[in-house]
Amino acid sequence: MSKHIVGGLALAAFLSPGTAFARASYFTSNQNRADVPAHTERMFKTLDTNHDGFVSKEEIASLHTQFEQRSAKSAPKRAAHLFDHLDTDHDGKITQEEVDASRAKRRAATAKAKTRIPAGASLFDRADANKDGVITRAEFDAALAAGKVTLRHAGLRGSQIVRLFDGADTDKDGRLSLDEAQQGALKEFDSADFDHNGVLTPAERRLAGKAARKRPAP
Repeated sequence: MSKHIVGGLALAAFLSPGTAFARASYFTSNQNRADVPAHTERMFKTLDTNHDGFVSKEEIASLHTQFEQRSAKSAPKRAAHLFDHLDTDHDGKITQEEVDASRAKRRAATAKAKTRIPAGASLFDRADANKDGVITRAEFDAALAAGKVTLRHAGLRGSQIVRLFDGADTDKDGRLSLDEAQQGALKEFDSADFDHNGVLTPAERRLAGKAARKRPAP
């Protein structure tokens, strides 16, 4: 993975629980709050491409564009991985039982954070085109192409970049210092640490991601 692509993930890693804590691999399964400043500093150095001690919107936007391009190229592979993950018996079809089993595993993990997975249109409502109770790979791919099923990754939309950058840029000088980045990361960590024990669990990261995706665009 190139330095620039790493930088695209690094942006998420210190600015947003919705992308970093929920999806990016830069945080371990149980991230300690005490580790956040040093981790943020490493990510900051990657984002500061001109090495002037600050991260500008232009640097973030450039890295984000490169990451989005890389993500688009990897979409087919990620789609195949998602289908295979749900198709646990590998017969080329996803059944309701397989989806229920996957959801049960996620619910068990999420229960530790004492909350629930929000209800929504089921995968079968969105992808089972002929309503025969199974989702074939062709139906799955068609649902992806139509936007009925989406692939998540650690990237950020342009409007999110602006919002998150502006939130961390406390002195409003149009660039981020290391201190601003570290304080922003700690603030986002605390908002995702639902039980306030200083350790971010996988369940808390998922819940923080769901909350972030519901935030309206600026």
